Amino acid sequence: MLLRVALILALTALAACNGIRPAATSHEMLDEQTGSMVSTVDRALVFARERTDVAAHARDYATLVAVELDQSGKNNDFLLLYRWSTVDRRMSPPPDVAAGALQIVADGRTIDFAPLDRPPLDLSRRKELHLPEHGDVVARGYKVDVGTLRYIATSREVTLRMPQEKLDLPFTIFEDGRKSLGRFVQRAGAP
Repeated sequence: MLLRVALILALTALAACNGIRPAATSHEMLDEQTGSMVSTVDRALVFARERTDVAAHARDYATLVAVELDQSGKNNDFLLLYRWSTVDRRMSPPPDVAAGALQIVADGRTIDFAPLDRPPLDLSRRKELHLPEHGDVVARGYKVDVGTLRYIATSREVTLRMPQEKLDLPFTIFEDGRKSLGRFVQRAGAP
């Protein structure tokens, strides 16, 4: 793991000396609490659904972030989901923290995810983990495999559902991070 970090730093320094900017494929950081290397996509997938039933220009959002944890050479992939809204809490309370079932519908195929008891890593590094700058964010984590991430990244039509929420309407892509997810998958799938 230390060799990997040293190699990344050396290549970055060499590229900087030559005026070459490396392509953004992911953020990499060391989780100091666990000693794990954490890789994330450089751009999240952000889904939204209109909430014209409560206010003009109001939306519910779901930010989806792929992460890989390298724990002494053993890699595990996860999806982080940040559920948040611009709807006034008095009109629509935030989602229940205990209700976290997730469905991604990609090119007509429904993929069901059960939430982990808690997110798989410390979320204090807000920027690198694409945590929205919003006060009422509910964060969840889901175990995922590289094949499923690849399928999502290459699908033409992707929607997201939170079936345990009172309002079970689909979220559609608001900010498209599928290309970033594709680059992440290529790196994650490499030996």
